[in-house]
Amino acid sequence: MYLFNTEIVCKQKLSQDIYRLRIRATKDFCRAAEPGKFVMLGTNDNLFDPLLRRPFGICRWGENWFEVLIKVVGKGSCQLSRLEKGASVAVHGPLGNGYPNDKLENKQKSLFLVAGGMGIVSLASYLFSAFDGNQSLDETFLLYGAASNSELILLNELTAATALGLKIQTITDDGSCGRQGLVTQLLTNELQHHPQSQVFACGPEPMLKSVQQVLQKTECNGFLSLENRMACGFGVCLGCVQMVLSENSDPGVKMAKVCTQGPVFPAQQVVF
Repeated sequence: MYLFNTEIVCKQKLSQDIYRLRIRATKDFCRAAEPGKFVMLGTNDNLFDPLLRRPFGICRWGENWFEVLIKVVGKGSCQLSRLEKGASVAVHGPLGNGYPNDKLENKQKSLFLVAGGMGIVSLASYLFSAFDGNQSLDETFLLYGAASNSELILLNELTAATALGLKIQTITDDGSCGRQGLVTQLLTNELQHHPQSQVFACGPEPMLKSVQQVLQKTECNGFLSLENRMACGFGVCLGCVQMVLSENSDPGVKMAKVCTQGPVFPAQQVVF
């Protein structure tokens, strides 16, 4: 991981309260970036208010830049959303463990990416990585749920990946795009037709719990990217701990640090 000060290359407003920042980075940082990893970001205004940096998933990266999406929910994200091109920003990362590189085992034929709300950022990093590398996305399905059509951010950009084989389904709470309902309804239906699949999921905890329950009724395995609140990002403060099952040699449960041992965990290991 790297700790450095840099600048914003460009800024784009995606919705009423969501912004995309492209941030300059070193080549070493970009080589270390992987789908599912994150960074801690802070402003360089020397006011130390808020004191702690905020965690954001790495959405996309190139040779000397990376992108994050900022949703305004509090003071820290509000300050970052107000930064403009050329503004200084403090970066710590890439952090955490992302999705497994060998996405499919020999007997598994399909990969389902299940996104809820801002959870699309984590899964978009996987798709953008494949798209930018011109890798095939055959038998890869994106199931994308949000409250309404206006919150289906990145959908137009990700549609370009259909040229590589990606298949997309959307569902919204109000029915303004795709079906009306929950994204786990789409997953349940699809796994009936693709019984030997793997699932990557990211979104609010209730959604992840539902994904876990769906998987328990199938022979499919999966990985959940957790969105626990974080303070330090490198395992010191213990503010992001999550209860997980211990390894077979040590039955029972334990507390795992989401920032260093996650944010991606095997679905069957997480205890909600």
